[in-house]
Amino acid sequence: MINHLNSTRHIKLLMPQTSRLPFVAALFFAAVAASCSSNASSSLHGQVTLDGEPVSTGNIVFLSQDSKGPKAAAAIENGAYALSPHDKLSAGKYRVEISWRKPTGKKVPSADPGITIDETREAVPAKYNTDSTLVADIKTRDAQTDFDLTSK
Repeated sequence: MINHLNSTRHIKLLMPQTSRLPFVAALFFAAVAASCSSNASSSLHGQVTLDGEPVSTGNIVFLSQDSKGPKAAAAIENGAYALSPHDKLSAGKYRVEISWRKPTGKKVPSADPGITIDETREAVPAKYNTDSTLVADIKTRDAQTDFDLTSK
């Protein structure tokens, strides 16, 4: 009976150590995978203004000029946008589309009866969104690209 207790204690002491191995291995492989993926893609951030005014709330889209390349989009808040490496944006040239639905100051009826909402209009000229001529050439992993747009 003493041998049985000793062998039970021995097993209990070994179990916690061996159960850690899969956990440690999973952490190691996750760290390796994360470091590999961040080397292949870029993070991109910057400021967006129209006639010197920060775009308060809008969208920015990066479309690869290579038809098979990646695309990514981000919200613009208080004139700033940011894409992370998780957006899978690789180095290369991208067509950029920027949109800003700016309030006009008027209220209009909503689809819900009896409710009014702020009327908005696209503030960014078509040359920067639907017919965009903007191109961003992304070369480094952590790049800042600002867009100073004009309405004229």
